[in-house]
Amino acid sequence: MTSIALAHSPDLVALAGAARDAGYSAMLIERPMPDAVSVLGIGRAWDIIASPDGTVLEDAHGTVVDRESSGSPLTAAARLWVRLAARLGGAQGGPAGSGAIAIGGFAFDPSAPPAPPWDGFPAVLFRVPELTLTRVRGRSWASGNLDLLELEPGFRGPRARTLTLAESRSKDQFCQSVAVAARRLGTGEAEKVVLARELVASADGVLAAATVVASLRAAHPSCFSYLISGADGTALVGASPELLVRRSGLLATSQPMAGSAARGPSDEDDEVLAQQLLGSPKDASEHALTSNHVLRVLSAAAVSVSASPAEVARFADIQHLATTITAHLREPAPSLLELADRLHPTPAVNGFPAAAARRMIDEIEPFERGWYAGAVGWMDARGDGELAVALRCGLLWEDAARLYAGVGVMPNSDPEQELAETELKFRALIGALSGAR
Repeated sequence: MTSIALAHSPDLVALAGAARDAGYSAMLIERPMPDAVSVLGIGRAWDIIASPDGTVLEDAHGTVVDRESSGSPLTAAARLWVRLAARLGGAQGGPAGSGAIAIGGFAFDPSAPPAPPWDGFPAVLFRVPELTLTRVRGRSWASGNLDLLELEPGFRGPRARTLTLAESRSKDQFCQSVAVAARRLGTGEAEKVVLARELVASADGVLAAATVVASLRAAHPSCFSYLISGADGTALVGASPELLVRRSGLLATSQPMAGSAARGPSDEDDEVLAQQLLGSPKDASEHALTSNHVLRVLSAAAVSVSASPAEVARFADIQHLATTITAHLREPAPSLLELADRLHPTPAVNGFPAAAARRMIDEIEPFERGWYAGAVGWMDARGDGELAVALRCGLLWEDAARLYAGVGVMPNSDPEQELAETELKFRALIGALSGAR
């Protein structure tokens, strides 16, 4: 697939909205940072998709043309992508993210079939779009059906004026779950478990996915803003602060985050809260579980690995402990999806040890996570690409949305403090939904 340079750089979020208005699917991953890669896919040419019979490749008509039945769904998807990318012309010259691109992601459990309300999202989906747009360093490239660049916004129905929030379960019930989990952790069942809350937002008019993402992008410019269309008309939208993995040739990078605190009303208050976060034994232990996991996984595939000291990464409403980990991969280097298969789920979204934590989630958390705490991103024909953890997200449909936020529970967790942290994390989506009215 040949990419051509565009004379101007279109607004990817606005074009994604116009595509959805016109009945096309849209797959958007955007970071408005100077050196970041942003990609938008419109329409469907090929899908790599998890199915009950394995991972398959479908054409634009939904006909299965290739299949991988062995290995994990992500490893199988990686093999299918190698074959499809070669069919599409393989790696070509041009910037990262140009040429043959697949955009999509996977669920928290990539091996489980979708369940309501996530019926429109297979456990794994990477799509080669009919039109792909890539923006790097302020310049844009396009490949595929260039006529789709001319799409205009259509009628979406009356915009919402009011927004009502409802708990899937009460705050008291969530606190009780945290207390139960902390007691079980104290007996040695596991070291950490991540528990999430779900809010249902209902409006009296349309909540347009692109408008919500535009609000998220404006409020959280250093995050990965994303919009993934579901097959049933729903859309996953969010603004994630966390990089699961980026691969560029033999260089792999991850930035795990675990441990959180609020932002302060002033620079002085902000710094006090940051120092308290850095000095918190609970947050330090929680963060170390995640960063050590990433170090172990990447070390097994690398010639050398380096990790920065834990530092505070600040975002609009919240600050996190973060560690940047860089690995120089051993040849033959695993692809982006193969690295993701080894890393996911990290202790930041699941807990540790992984199997014990997952059992606790299944027993304590009463809703379907779907793609929440999975990953979203893109990959190219070289096996390079970028995946963000699907956090600070919501599943939208017409006039309603399901919002998700989680916390890491440790044996010494305080339920009220964990509840307050989820409230803090919900702010991004609630603010964006309010901005969409």
